[in-house]
Amino acid sequence: MTPAARLAAAASILDRISAGKQPAEAVLKTWGTENRYAGSKDRRAIADHVYKVIRARGRLVWAMGGREDGRALVIGSLSLIDGLSLEEIEALHSGDGYGPKPLSKQERGRISATADDIPGWVAAGLPEFVVEDFKNTFGDRWADEAEGLMVPRAPID
Repeated sequence: MTPAARLAAAASILDRISAGKQPAEAVLKTWGTENRYAGSKDRRAIADHVYKVIRARGRLVWAMGGREDGRALVIGSLSLIDGLSLEEIEALHSGDGYGPKPLSKQERGRISATADDIPGWVAAGLPEFVVEDFKNTFGDRWADEAEGLMVPRAPID
């Protein structure tokens, strides 16, 4: 699979997960069974991207203007988490082959927007409703403590 096709698959899987009928692990397993052409490296890369998006979902929804669909979350993750430029993201969204369709004007605008007014809860990667509890527990260190929870991937050793 091409990197663009992997992104399209991740967006599709995220949409299925959002439907709420199955947990993420079951959706990924079902997708792998239905798409036998995807090799083990493809399935691993797609699963990694899906879980990365799930961990940063609140931040990505905010960054993409409230959009919660898989496509928006994947686009937001490429910019905010992976640090890709607009040009690199557009190259992955060319619409060629099995890749995602080209970016809309609105999507380009969201990627290009600056994060000057990002709320503290978004930067810390927390749901807004738990911020008060974090502030009460950790005081001035609440944002640092929250960011420490958002490690890229849990160690398995």
